[in-house]
Amino acid sequence: MRFGDYLKSKRKQKNITQEDLARSLSVSSVFIHQLETGKVDAPSIDRCQQIAAILDVNIEELWTVAKKERLKRFMEKEEITEDSFEVLTDAEKALINLYRSLDSDMRRDFGGMIFMLLRHSQDEGVQEILEEFIKCA
Repeated sequence: MRFGDYLKSKRKQKNITQEDLARSLSVSSVFIHQLETGKVDAPSIDRCQQIAAILDVNIEELWTVAKKERLKRFMEKEEITEDSFEVLTDAEKALINLYRSLDSDMRRDFGGMIFMLLRHSQDEGVQEILEEFIKCA
């Protein structure tokens, strides 16, 4: 759902006009109209907190909708596509979470096991990744 549609829906549920909401936020009714029609970026977390209080809606829900739209608009402006960055697989995420949960001694041992498993690989790509891993570990 677009932020503007969400805002308009919640505003109408509370029987609040654009003018009333604008007055409560100390902004122009034009700004509220632009928010609802997507002509301006979704608001910041601070502004979302104000809107949530006025409309008596859950801030987490409001901010989630705003945040998604802000991210989408940023990606469009910067011409970033989802294909332009790698998304971790579930297994990779689990491995990262496991590593983060380890204490420093276990991390050292874990790093040693990774090094031992990969050091004999003939694949140049694996060797480059291993070298990068060693620098970070």
